[in-house]
Amino acid sequence: MNLQSAYQKAIHFAAQKHAGQMITGTRVPYLVHVCNVAMEILIAGQHTPGFNTIEAVQVALPHDTIEDTDTSYEELSDAFTENIAAGVLALSKNEELPQQSRYGTA
Repeated sequence: MNLQSAYQKAIHFAAQKHAGQMITGTRVPYLVHVCNVAMEILIAGQHTPGFNTIEAVQVALPHDTIEDTDTSYEELSDAFTENIAAGVLALSKNEELPQQSRYGTA
């Protein structure tokens, strides 16, 4: 899969999952935040030798779907790959842990 196809697949997934959500305290669609994260990944990919931009974009765009929507790990794994789902899970808060330990628990 090329970068453009990977981006399109992931942005459509994220857009469906975040439909109707706004950035807290604003009237700005949440998808703007998701796209800003993806832009940071695209820039990092240009400046980091060996960086897997395709996988990173596929994690960046749906990065809040487990945390903020009804998306399951299994759904992400089916839509993308096990690696992508694991990446999203690693970026998701685990509410069962103390607040200082909630990220990176995958």
